[in-house]
Amino acid sequence: MPRFLIFLVIALAALSASAQTVPTACGGSSQPRCEVNMAADSSMTATEKAYKDNRTSWDDYSKSFINTGMSFQWSFIPNIPTAVCVNPRLDNPLGTASVEMDVCGPFNVFMTFINGVLAFFCLLGCVQQIRGALAA
Repeated sequence: MPRFLIFLVIALAALSASAQTVPTACGGSSQPRCEVNMAADSSMTATEKAYKDNRTSWDDYSKSFINTGMSFQWSFIPNIPTAVCVNPRLDNPLGTASVEMDVCGPFNVFMTFINGVLAFFCLLGCVQQIRGALAA
């Protein structure tokens, strides 16, 4: 009889050891992702909703300080202030009408080109200043 009890105890211990869950590896390249699943209760969802509402109200409060009437204008070519070009009017020697010479069209194209060239050289100068500072 004692042998039967010893065998029974060993068999029950082996069965209980095999029934326990062993922690599996996770997070590796061929392993499942690591996660913790918790049941959501009403106090947790209420707290989460309160935090979200608080954050939304602070976002709205912060956005109220932004002046939406003033929009940001981005231009890669700086606009160097110059006088406004006015086409010259020349008197016609044969009659009473005057003739307008169109010089502002090509001048405006040239002005944009020169502004772009100046912006390029300013950018090169900035790069040289940064290189010089890093070398020092």
